[in-house]
Amino acid sequence: MQHIILFDSDIRDSLLPLTFTRPVSDLRLGILTIKDKWAHLFEEASFSHITAEALEPLFPINIQDENILINSAVIPSSTLQYRIANLQPNEAIMLDGELIATRLLRHQFEYLLDGSDLEDITGYELTEDVQMIRHLWELPSISKNQITADMQLLSMSGHFYPKDLQIRGDHPVFVHPSARLDSAILNAEEGPIFIGEEAWIMDGSILRGPIAIGQHSVVRMGAKLFGGTVAGPKCVLGGEVKNSTLLGYSNKAHEGYLGDSIIGEWCNLGALTSNSNVRNTLSAVPVWNYADRTRQESGQVKCGVFMGDYCRTAILAQLGAGSSIGVSCHLYGSGTCPPSVPSFTWGGMESMHIYQLERAIQVAMKAQASKGMIMGQGHQDLLRTIFLDTQSDRANFPDS
Repeated sequence: MQHIILFDSDIRDSLLPLTFTRPVSDLRLGILTIKDKWAHLFEEASFSHITAEALEPLFPINIQDENILINSAVIPSSTLQYRIANLQPNEAIMLDGELIATRLLRHQFEYLLDGSDLEDITGYELTEDVQMIRHLWELPSISKNQITADMQLLSMSGHFYPKDLQIRGDHPVFVHPSARLDSAILNAEEGPIFIGEEAWIMDGSILRGPIAIGQHSVVRMGAKLFGGTVAGPKCVLGGEVKNSTLLGYSNKAHEGYLGDSIIGEWCNLGALTSNSNVRNTLSAVPVWNYADRTRQESGQVKCGVFMGDYCRTAILAQLGAGSSIGVSCHLYGSGTCPPSVPSFTWGGMESMHIYQLERAIQVAMKAQASKGMIMGQGHQDLLRTIFLDTQSDRANFPDS
């Protein structure tokens, strides 16, 4: 059995706050996470991770006698899988001088972990077209495009849906036999539609592909879902959503607009919460970059919100274009929230306070319980580590 180690490079820091609580390979882009895509391409492989120290207890490394290392930020494809599968020991694939994949024996891997140079590695520069994640603002469009790629990967190239369901358009539509659709409108003129196991699409909702609704997720009555909408498992969607991904277990259940955004797990957007995705000047939207602690020009005219796990917004919350919201934030109050909100923050534009750690953990546990899950000690410890690691971001905030 092949053993694959998915390693996080420095790109992980550019994908915070989403990667505070997961390796890059655990990001959902389209129907599947990056790791899931590789698991379908390497059908009998085992997997482990090289990631940030805080994540190691939940995502440990497992070194075998022979190991294939793959950069987590690379978008999987069958072409790349073929190149990687045929690597010999001591060979590596590079892209513009950056390591994409290599095959290492156990003793070589131990040298690497010790910080020693591997002088006997032969590198080959990729000539194929390979997509690699580098910035937060790339994620919504990548996720949209990956819906089609994932349906092909899952061999869903044709139609599979109840005979009495009216579909407009010729792109593939897959509705799991256990899914429930109540008088919904599905339009596949511009892209495919995927509806997973035991998902529920309620009356009067309109879905315009490409769209992916994960298992046990609910699309509420009258929802308007535009192309690029992705919901992971056990999400609730309502109101208007466009080109946005909810990674999983999150709710955007009520009226309000969510566009060109990525929402982490275990989040809840209150009624009429809306985000802007365009500046009034129509200039490129800047986004907070955790790596250099500045707002970075995205080059994107349309760019929404990037929200870490365990966040909650009150009714009528307003989120600005390019907002970056850390882990476990509670946002409320009048006016648009600040463009960068540190992890464990309570408040809004008028005032920001430190969200007390143990209270935050208790709310996170309740959020998981609301979806029928129990928060393990490892995830609680991770929240404590993130709280300590981000203390300087809240240095001037009073306690809540």
